[in-house]
Amino acid sequence: MPSRIRPHSGFEVAEYLVLDRKLVRKLVALARSQFGIDDADAEDLVQETALEIARSPALIASPEGYAFQVFHNRCARFLERRTRTSALFVETADWDRTPAADEKLDERVIIRAGFARISASCRALLTSHYVEGASLKETALRSGHSSKQVWKRLSACLKKLKGAIGA
Repeated sequence: MPSRIRPHSGFEVAEYLVLDRKLVRKLVALARSQFGIDDADAEDLVQETALEIARSPALIASPEGYAFQVFHNRCARFLERRTRTSALFVETADWDRTPAADEKLDERVIIRAGFARISASCRALLTSHYVEGASLKETALRSGHSSKQVWKRLSACLKKLKGAIGA
């Protein structure tokens, strides 16, 4: 294990992580016990963690602690992604898997990712007007602005959403 006396580069810590089988076993056990992730996926996450650490420009004072922190965050993101993906597949039934249905699924994934990139106020306006079907006047009443302000903000929010999804 690298000494804790001097800070280490990300590359040194990543190399240590990949070569120390005992640490890899600890991380895999953490993924299994805390997150319910199987061993094969956990091994992949360890490799991804090593790559992320190798790209880190910061000097690392506690290599093992840093590796555990990055691995823990990567496991959480993995579960979040898996949950989101499985929820999308529940919405689209297997018997409806035509090329058009796959295209709609791709569009939903892209739009949801775009929604995550815009501000909460834009999400609220767009959801109220376009998803829930509220009229412009109802949306204005909900937001506390005039109809004209809401119309301008909706236009601006749509532009932001289009920019976020690359349309």
